[in-house]
Amino acid sequence: MNLPYQYLSRLGRSSILCAAKGASIHTFDLDAGNSFLSSWTHPLAKKSGNGELRETSEEGQEGQKLDEQESGQRPSKKRKLNAEKNPSGAEEGTSQADTETVEAAETATATTAAAAAAANGNGKKKQKPESRVQGPEIPFVALMTATEDGRYLVAVTGQDKTLWVLEHDGKGVLKELSQRVMPKRPSSIAITPDGNNILSADKFGDVYSLPLIPTATPPPPEATGARSTPSSAAPAPSFKLAANRLTVHSQRNLRALEEQERILASRKDSPAAKESTPGFRHESILGHVSMLTALALAVSAADGKPYIITADRDEHIRVSRGIPQAHVIENYCLGHEAFLNALCVPASRPDVLLSGGGDDELFVWDWKHARLRGKTDLLRHVREIVPGAGQVAVSQLLSYGADERCYVLAVCERVPAIFVFELLPDTSLEHVQTLRLHGNPLNALVITRREASSTLILATDPQQQQPTVSSGSSDDTATQAGEDTPMAEPTRSLLLYERDETGNWVEKGGIQDVADGDLDVSRKELETILYTVENLRKNEFAEEAEAGSAIP
Repeated sequence: MNLPYQYLSRLGRSSILCAAKGASIHTFDLDAGNSFLSSWTHPLAKKSGNGELRETSEEGQEGQKLDEQESGQRPSKKRKLNAEKNPSGAEEGTSQADTETVEAAETATATTAAAAAAANGNGKKKQKPESRVQGPEIPFVALMTATEDGRYLVAVTGQDKTLWVLEHDGKGVLKELSQRVMPKRPSSIAITPDGNNILSADKFGDVYSLPLIPTATPPPPEATGARSTPSSAAPAPSFKLAANRLTVHSQRNLRALEEQERILASRKDSPAAKESTPGFRHESILGHVSMLTALALAVSAADGKPYIITADRDEHIRVSRGIPQAHVIENYCLGHEAFLNALCVPASRPDVLLSGGGDDELFVWDWKHARLRGKTDLLRHVREIVPGAGQVAVSQLLSYGADERCYVLAVCERVPAIFVFELLPDTSLEHVQTLRLHGNPLNALVITRREASSTLILATDPQQQQPTVSSGSSDDTATQAGEDTPMAEPTRSLLLYERDETGNWVEKGGIQDVADGDLDVSRKELETILYTVENLRKNEFAEEAEAGSAIP
């Protein structure tokens, strides 16, 4: 199917735009009529002509097994090999017999579970919700960031947990320089200001530091052991948990800590763990007990010292010192009541941190002193676009400067609009515009040109068309659920906006989609990949487990 563009990045200060589409990255020249320049595609996506992926790397499969063991999820079913890969009739018969045995066992297990449920309160006891559907094994580009000079682009493909470094030739052509399979799937990445190291935060709660340009030869076993990860097979793993039983404050976090300790102990002498240990230089610099969701770099305006700000699913914002003292915690910014997913430190206001996620408000912090400076109601503006919306899931916060003022863009998952706020001198946020869209925004990027004009580029999901929304005038009729409403006309995935004389964003066309990068995936599978933020919200069972569970 025709995929939308899902992630954007600019190569330094150049006019080259990188747009990720499925498993490909396309480059465009914004100063040459937005012309298409080149593309890079994941090697697995090149193996089949129709775009359907039938193979996964052994490293990716091993990583998936380890993730399933840690999360307690049921392992995914093995795929049957094609007939051409299994020409022997005897082997086919064996495979079929094994399949029938597995199916019979699954049927018996399901029958036993149903009988147990019926015996326990006639099956009326509240059941836990089923596990969320896992995304297909497609190496979609999930994250991108570029060095300040635009020479290198760092990308992450989520399904195989691979971190790619691509070299830019200065003309829009990207060449693969290295690929490194991380211990866990990266959830956020950043490049240090000196351009020498990559910081990779993962869903297991760890932040790793890796050299941007890997060494020609892998580190010796001694060095690898010294920089071991939780999957290391060293007799005495040097990896240390970021928390202990004296620093956790709820039963849920205590159980998470115990699970991490159990996993480390079980992998101590595991051959599989030894094989999965990355053979490249990487250093664990800090960690959370909970899943890391966002990472931002900041520099203190007072003393110029670097800091690393991280956020997790358990509502924590941690401020740590920069490398090499990242293990030193400066403070915590606490106050969120739902998951965190987006952090933003405006370049023109380095003393301010904005955060958002599953709360109804956007938070404004003095991050250096852990002070909450204010909140702004975001749900109220979302309801103007989606009447009846009960929750907000912030997917991105982005800042830009114009007319010596600081502005912030807020992107919310499955809300066809961009919300623009001005960050006032007193650190309060003032809503200045709601930019309505024809589809759901997936990623946003603001580019400031040499002549001080700005361009807003949006990657949208045009196939997720939205009904016409009331503008609030007396002539409009509010859209009621279930009514037949006119649908917006199809639009391009990449949209361009410029500021008018009033400072508001107005649409100025789009960039022509490139067919290269399309994959054979269903709409349901695509949404599983593109819309993941709301999945961070804790369900009722997790909330009940934490309620009143403070450790005495």
